[in-house]
Amino acid sequence: MAEVFAGFVVGYAFSLLFSAVAAVMVIEARSREPYLSRAIASNISALQLAVPISLLAFLAWTLVGMLLGALYRAARINLEGGGLGSPNWPFTLGVLVVTLAFLATVLYAWRRLRWPVVLTAAAFAAMFGWGMPHLAELGL
Repeated sequence: MAEVFAGFVVGYAFSLLFSAVAAVMVIEARSREPYLSRAIASNISALQLAVPISLLAFLAWTLVGMLLGALYRAARINLEGGGLGSPNWPFTLGVLVVTLAFLATVLYAWRRLRWPVVLTAAAFAAMFGWGMPHLAELGL
């Protein structure tokens, strides 16, 4: 159960980072994308937009964290072996593969990677791939 709680905590921390980056990226994209300029009023600031984004991000990323925590518990029981700076290298490698697949999908869709997306993906890999396993091990 410590794994699921660690996933919740890391998911919450990641939702805080994600909310800030997503709000700023949407505000910046509003000036370039006509559909966003129609959907989001021009007088809404990044801070005002961060509130609904943070509410949705909290729900989504804590759920993802809890699911990854349960997946880490299964990996810890069935796939033993520390490595890559993690208590369970197969889980960490899986998180890295998912992160790289996400970046490849974004690169294919947008034809370029923006630095906030890359930094957020790197934070995801670090927080869920290394931070969550170490936090879960502290709870045992």
